[in-house]
Amino acid sequence: MPIVLKKLLKAAMASQVGWKLAQPLRPNGITVLMYHRVNRTRDAEMPGIGVDQFLEQMTWLRARCRIIAPEEFTATLRQDRSGTPAVLVTFDDGYRDFFDNAYPILAELDIPSLVFLATRFMDDGGLIWTDAVATAVLRTRRADVVLPWNNQRHGLADKAERNACRRMCTQFLKGIPDPERVAWQSELFRLLDIVPEDVIGDRQMLTWDEIRATRPLTRYGGHTHSHPILSQLDRATAEQEIRTCRDRITTELGDPPRYFAYPNGRAQDFTDETKAVLQNHGFELSFSTIEGIHQSGTDLYAIRRQPTGCSTLGDFASLVLGR
Repeated sequence: MPIVLKKLLKAAMASQVGWKLAQPLRPNGITVLMYHRVNRTRDAEMPGIGVDQFLEQMTWLRARCRIIAPEEFTATLRQDRSGTPAVLVTFDDGYRDFFDNAYPILAELDIPSLVFLATRFMDDGGLIWTDAVATAVLRTRRADVVLPWNNQRHGLADKAERNACRRMCTQFLKGIPDPERVAWQSELFRLLDIVPEDVIGDRQMLTWDEIRATRPLTRYGGHTHSHPILSQLDRATAEQEIRTCRDRITTELGDPPRYFAYPNGRAQDFTDETKAVLQNHGFELSFSTIEGIHQSGTDLYAIRRQPTGCSTLGDFASLVLGR
């Protein structure tokens, strides 16, 4: 299909009439939307959706879809799924901008959401390691760097080169056992002439008080304690990450978390053993980053989600539709 025609069809799909006509094409199931950051400014250092675009998407959802809370998830899958599409809104990591930028919009529109917390950063501040690596590459004063794991030189002369280097670094570090990742990350920082304190800056993550303030409409789930990729850990360490996360949320909020999202969340980032540990610690649903609409009869410990980096409302409508 020509690109221009595809864009026109997506734009039509976002309209009231177009959406009504397109709904029969949607697979049965629940669309789980995955957000991370909601930025106030276009030039924010870390990528995320703009607050105006987030407002547009949530307003569209409220008018077109049935937005569910996570406790409705399994019942919704079992019920007749014809009619208005069911959508669950989720956020990974626990960034402060959820409180500052996203929650006021959700509260205004009465939209429930599910936020997954990497609890170490609520306790201690700091940055999730992927953000720390990205910030180090973007802020270093060096004009180039020789990556320590492959001895390849990469330029850092402009933002495009730095973003390419950032992507290459995080891709490599995500694919190795976590103890090796920690060592290589430390060496990368040394070569970039960056110390950990250089990348922290203003507080990036939610505090427990901010979390408690949003509880009337928000559910909170686990995302490990320090955000390692679970398949890159031995079982004992993975269990400690999950248990510590569960215990910190229980202590701070009074109730044990029922929902979990895997850090990074690809199929290779969790295992059957991971799922068993989650079940043993009381988690009822676990969310991946595998794309698609989650359908009845599929694994509730590998729930599919749709990423939300859409440039237009038509693209967003297509995403919700699963096309």
